[in-house]
Amino acid sequence: MMVSAFSFGISSADASAAAVVPVHLKVGKYSILYTQPAPPFIDQARRVQVPLRSIEDLLGGKVKYDAAAKTAEVEWVGHTFRVEIASQTAVIDGKTVQMDTTPVLKNQAMFLPLRFFLDATDVKWRWDQASQQLVLADDRVVKGAPFVAFMGNDVASVRDEHALVIQSYSTEGDDMTITALNVSSHTIPAGKADINILIHYKKGGFAMDPYSRSAIPPLTAVRKGDTVKKKTRGGIDPKVDYVITVGRELN
Repeated sequence: MMVSAFSFGISSADASAAAVVPVHLKVGKYSILYTQPAPPFIDQARRVQVPLRSIEDLLGGKVKYDAAAKTAEVEWVGHTFRVEIASQTAVIDGKTVQMDTTPVLKNQAMFLPLRFFLDATDVKWRWDQASQQLVLADDRVVKGAPFVAFMGNDVASVRDEHALVIQSYSTEGDDMTITALNVSSHTIPAGKADINILIHYKKGGFAMDPYSRSAIPPLTAVRKGDTVKKKTRGGIDPKVDYVITVGRELN
């Protein structure tokens, strides 16, 4: 089911009244803004932590959580993992190993250091120091329902899928303001910079721009190395489980 109740627009207004949330995870062409119950974050060991559930919902794995034992079992890209909250000891494919950080409990959910899992697989990834983002560049893990929904409704003609790096977002009421950096080698002309969010709901359904474009003011030109802000209608509430976006240049 597609819900298209967004009112999209642009704003250069200051969003200082709302907390600015940095974006630390990109999967394929999709920047991950929000993962229920909290967005990915960098822990004290400088590792990106993600909710256990997102490994199944977004990355194609299977997870089991034992709340009493505070442990989780994960099956992902041909490997099995067993981890415990607050413990650096983990088990990969039956072999005990030590991590340099620990899974944590946040907002009553288990969060896992994603790098630990990546290091045990052949999934293609890189750490972008400039943006402080973990980037997964492997089609095998672009599996979740939010990605499928976006791909099924994306009819845009794209010149560069990665022309904009989504840096952060803020929410205020029912509005979300997204900030992106032009990392291409040129000025992106007016109307060609594209930031399009998809909000996915716990009980199914989603909201995104269907690219009819008739009611959407285009973004202004963005010079090389400059940032651009887009303000959209669509906040984060208890009904939402994931928010993803693209940042790119259109033909």
